[in-house]
Amino acid sequence: MDKQTQDLIDAGNDILKSVSSAIDRNDYSTLAADISRTLKTVSIEKRTTYASRNYSQVRRNNYTYVNRAPQVKRVNYPFLQKRVSRYSGLGQLIAGATVGLAVVFPTFAAMIAANLIPGIAISGAFLVACTFISCRGIRKLQMSKKLYQYGNILKEAEYFKISDLAKVTLKTDEEVLKDIKALIKEGYVPRAKLDSSETTCMITDNAYQMYLGAEQDRLAREQKEQNKQKAEVTRSKNLSKDQAIIAEGEEYVKFVREINDVIPDTDEMSNKLYRLENIMNRIFAQVEKDPDSAEELHKLMNYYLPTTKKLLTAYVELDKQPDVGENITKTKKEIDAAMDTINEAFENLLDSLFQDMAWDISSDISVMKSMMAQDGLTTEGQGVAAQMQMKQ
Repeated sequence: MDKQTQDLIDAGNDILKSVSSAIDRNDYSTLAADISRTLKTVSIEKRTTYASRNYSQVRRNNYTYVNRAPQVKRVNYPFLQKRVSRYSGLGQLIAGATVGLAVVFPTFAAMIAANLIPGIAISGAFLVACTFISCRGIRKLQMSKKLYQYGNILKEAEYFKISDLAKVTLKTDEEVLKDIKALIKEGYVPRAKLDSSETTCMITDNAYQMYLGAEQDRLAREQKEQNKQKAEVTRSKNLSKDQAIIAEGEEYVKFVREINDVIPDTDEMSNKLYRLENIMNRIFAQVEKDPDSAEELHKLMNYYLPTTKKLLTAYVELDKQPDVGENITKTKKEIDAAMDTINEAFENLLDSLFQDMAWDISSDISVMKSMMAQDGLTTEGQGVAAQMQMKQ
């Protein structure tokens, strides 16, 4: 039996003696301190023995040739930049398990057997602590193993896709993502960062800066595409609106033609309706060529045309009456006079639709005349040029 094991057994016996003494004295006030002191003594003796053994080895090495194997040069892969022992957590695992099984657990069992509530509580707390230390050691050992496994696969890579690493390790994407998050959280890969979708991991600062630049470009493209789509939707709405106006206008033109077919050609109203139909056709033809001019037709479509339709319907009904009284004659004359006003208003509207075109043409003509005059290509320009030569 080696000395370390014997020390642990002796420590356990000392703890049992402390417990027995507390039972005999019925005094548990110093029990926790006695147990803690015993555990610290074992720890100090362990470190002292280890130091002594190392010192002896150093002395032997100073006077004796030792055939050492050549040290393997550490590969500085980006994923393995932080120096982490491959056996990280092993010491915690051994210490927690050894002290817990060899010392604390027997004490806990003895406390239960003696039905000593204070002793059970204290030794139970120590047992939980040892269990926590052991579990923490197991986790660290597993994490270091995964760190080196992934690092040796990734090698010089500064970034990687979670799915690609999952394929190589024969794991699911979720498992690998969980491992990477844990390694980052525990500080094993301190500079690593995941992208917004958690599908790609950037290991170095340089890779992360490149990702940020690419992300900004992506957001800019998406914003541009969204603006384009909004503009397209707006244009489609406007186009649909213009088409609706034109379709509605064609219905009014059709109605005017049907009314005119009912009225005799000899009637003066018939000529006015021919004129109205012609003006309306020209208005909606211009709107079809220049959709921007559709904005000027709101009143025409919302009030003037419905009112005109109402007046013409009334005129036809009055014209069908066999007995022509004073009221019928008066009303028909009023409608007849109103049609002159309507035709004049519609002609003015048609003229306004060409106002922008007239301004553009006038501006072009004015500019062209000025340029020709400056070049001496017109009579006015030649006169100015002659006067300039006389002054010189």
